[in-house]
Amino acid sequence: MKNFPLHLLLSVLFLVTWFPISVGAEGTMDTEEADRYIIGFEQSIDLNVLEKTEYTLHHEYEGIQAISASLDRTAVHTLQNDPRIAWIEEDQKVTADRQVRNWGFSSVGADTTKKLKVNGSGVKVAVIDTGINRDHPDLKVAGGKNFVDDVNSYEDDNGHGSHVAGVINAQDNGLGTLGVAPAASMYAVKALDSDGIGNEADVIAGIDWAIQNGMDIINLSLTSPQSSTGLEKIIKKARDQGIFVIAASGNDKSGNGQLTKDVMYPARYDSVIGVGAIDEDETIAEYSYQGESLDFVAPGTQIYSTYMDTEEGNYAHMSGTSMAAPYVSGIIALYKSQFPDLTYLEITNLLNKHVKDLGVKGKDKTYGEGLIQAPISLFIDLKASDWFTPFVNELSQSQMIKGYPDYTFRPQGDITRQEVITLIGRALELNGEKRDTMYTDVTKYHYGSGYIASATSREIVTGYPDQTFKPEANITRADVAVMVYRAFDIPASNERVFEDVDPDKYYYEAIHSLANEDIITGYSETEFKPLKPITRAEFSSILAKTLNGSLR
Repeated sequence: MKNFPLHLLLSVLFLVTWFPISVGAEGTMDTEEADRYIIGFEQSIDLNVLEKTEYTLHHEYEGIQAISASLDRTAVHTLQNDPRIAWIEEDQKVTADRQVRNWGFSSVGADTTKKLKVNGSGVKVAVIDTGINRDHPDLKVAGGKNFVDDVNSYEDDNGHGSHVAGVINAQDNGLGTLGVAPAASMYAVKALDSDGIGNEADVIAGIDWAIQNGMDIINLSLTSPQSSTGLEKIIKKARDQGIFVIAASGNDKSGNGQLTKDVMYPARYDSVIGVGAIDEDETIAEYSYQGESLDFVAPGTQIYSTYMDTEEGNYAHMSGTSMAAPYVSGIIALYKSQFPDLTYLEITNLLNKHVKDLGVKGKDKTYGEGLIQAPISLFIDLKASDWFTPFVNELSQSQMIKGYPDYTFRPQGDITRQEVITLIGRALELNGEKRDTMYTDVTKYHYGSGYIASATSREIVTGYPDQTFKPEANITRADVAVMVYRAFDIPASNERVFEDVDPDKYYYEAIHSLANEDIITGYSETEFKPLKPITRAEFSSILAKTLNGSLR
């Protein structure tokens, strides 16, 4: 027996009116007397199955071999027994749970990402909702589609869609608020009406449109208490094509969200990233649905964002898991923008790796993996908890350092003499034009030859007695101290700090001068290990501290 599921809901919730295209054996169906259904076919769509039935066709979904149509309930039994039909279900309603600056921006770590100039550029995000306020000065809409009626406009006539869009994409223009990914391309897919309510069929059509138009991310701030074959199929199709589908976990208006067995649909589907809401104190919001299908939580209570024009202006505070979902959509846009070659699974792993764990350790039914976090670095192998991350960020922000083609920095790897001089040369703005040098093993074909030549003329560096420089050799902690000391205006000091640094060695003054300026540190208060190779992380911290005293 085929299922006939109930209506869908949104997570700040909404319903949709429609103005259908009429098709039928005997003419237009009276839609006030008909019920809406979504009909899936075993193979290709075949409208001949409806030739003896009055019906009104609303959508065709080639991607999942299905249609949505209005027809008399008495015709459903006949269709169920037709071998060409795979499944039939009632067209549910979708809604958005509305409760009514922005603390969420900092809570998800977007301040750091903004400093790194990662902004979602090049990523396409579809907000399937009530539309978006295209005239809002803080929103930039790249395009869209209206599936609610035959009006060629995806203008927001409710406010919910504009609020959701602002969390993701409010522009970095000094106005109102700032979205997590202000440079992402935002598309308004209107599937909910002025009351915030819509037919599931229109949502499916919106997802299908997003697939066909090459969206990278789909935001669904909407929910339903029951599953839907059509919705699950189209979402799986999106996921199989590498599209991230993010959905709100749902709002329990009784305030007993902690008692729910699982999140609502579509957040419960395996192909969807389900998002719950937290309050400003980073505890689960009392209205937020929870359960084993929850993937992440994000800020959801009293979120300040863009809105439609009202007497109070075009911004508003709203609460709900509808507000939490777009934080995740925006953050995924940041990851895709910064690491465009990573796969769906690789980005998902990064989200899990950098999440802020809340509640019990590890994944749980209340917080999922935890509080979603924006990229904390331009490299995938750095963590917020790594002591060297602020220093690497400082240098990468100024484009002084770069990682490897696989987006890694390899902080514990050794660094060569050529690399160190190149970085010092960039910092000092030396002439880096590649050219022959006085060293027999450094020619104009070495990427650092220009900086090596310039640094040599400035007596920052010297070679070996055999007239070689050994550009690919790993450099020691002592030699780095000497080069930095010679290159920058570091006050001299012979005050001894490290007992393992011999006063008779050429590097003694350099090491202790940098130590007294808090530029370098040892392995302990008395041990420096001067002849140990320096790591990329250690050198980054030394250079960043030298250039920026605020990081010391």
